[in-house]
Formats: sequence, structure tokens, C-alpha cells
Amino acid sequence: MSEQRENRIAGSYGAEATQGERYRLSFTVGGLLASQGRALAEMYLNHLNHAGGDAECSSQTEVGESIAAIRQQAIEENVLAIRTDSANRRVVAETTRRLSALTVGELAYLAGPDSSTSDREALMWIAMCRYYAIIGEFAGEVLKKHYLTGNTHLDFEDYDRFIADKATWHPELETVSEGTAKKLRSNLFKAMREAHLFDKNSDTVLSFLPSPSLADILRKRADSFGYLPMRESSL
Repeated sequence: MSEQRENRIAGSYGAEATQGERYRLSFTVGGLLASQGRALAEMYLNHLNHAGGDAECSSQTEVGESIAAIRQQAIEENVLAIRTDSANRRVVAETTRRLSALTVGELAYLAGPDSSTSDREALMWIAMCRYYAIIGEFAGEVLKKHYLTGNTHLDFEDYDRFIADKATWHPELETVSEGTAKKLRSNLFKAMREAHLFDKNSDTVLSFLPSPSLADILRKRADSFGYLPMRESSL
């Protein structure tokens, strides 16, 4: 693979690194996309098997390539059973981008029969946190911090303060329109609710404890625990 092609794929897929870069700010649709993520993860694994790929040896760039390869097929076959073509394209694109931030082992567990609904939701939350660095930073610096300090109340004001602080180093946050800013905030809180990390009725952070199987998978990338309101000592 050429260096130019590899850089292009890495720029579109996989976990985001923001050192000196602008934040990705396209999480305006879909919430957590847990069921969609599982369906497309299964499709990705079938593609990998048919292509004769070695899952254990697949690099993250190769994962991104394979995820990209199933995107058009998923759209054309309407795998997610979405009514309109435009919505189908948006949701498939958004879901595949997030899946590209997971490892092959994580994708296999997400698509497999042994994962619980709770674990699948947690994996899709982790995928969102990795793909969108600003969400990952919010998860670690606000969501988890509130849980660890016992201040479990969380609301839009906490998010707005977080964004205002980040805007000091990321001026692109100040150029986002008011409508888009509200969509970003709303979709983030929707994802937290759907992952059962946040209760909307009481504006409360909810604790999370992964199953032993998920915990074993996440230990390979232990920073993933930083996205979840939990104490690592409880594992």
C-alpha cells in the first residue's frame, strides 16, 4: 500500500489523534448506533473471512480498509433497513467510521453471540470515544471524573464549560454554528443515555461494570477503561 493511500485511509478511519489537529465534529446523527454497529461488524467479519484475511494479524489500517470496503455494499443492500437512501448513507457512513476505531478482537466480540447488550453498548461507546477525540476527552475529564469524585450530577452546563475550555486550544469549536453545536451536544447525551451511562430523568452519571469477557478484551487497550464511569479496582 502506498504511503499516500495509507495516510488517506488513516485520516478517514480509525481512532483520532488531535495533537496540533482539528477535532472531528461530525457526530450529529444516530446516538450510540449500537444495533447498527453490531450488524455491520458481523458483515465486516464475513467480508474478512471470505477475503481470506488473517484477523489476528490485521493492523488497524487494514481494519479501516476492510470497513471501508463493506460500506458501499451495506448501502446498496440496505443492510440496516433504513427507509430513505440519504438517511441510509448517513447512518452507514457514521457507523463504519466508528467501527474502524475498534480492533478485530473487539469487532468479533461485538458481532458474536456471547456478548451481552450492555457489553455491546459499551464497545460502541468506546468506539465513539476513540473515533471522536473530543468525546473521549469529555468521557475521561467530565463523565468519569464526576463518577470518581462522587459528583454524579451531569447536565448541559457541564458540557458547555468543557467545550469553552477546549476552545482555548481548538478555535474550530468557536466557528461551529449554534444549531450544529446543539446537535453535537444532544447526540452525545443521547449516546450516553443509550449506553446506560447517564440517566436523563435525574441528570445522573450511572456506573458501569464490564463482564469478565469484555474486561479481558479491553485490557489489551487499557486506556479504554478511562472512557467508562467505573473504578478499575473493581475488576
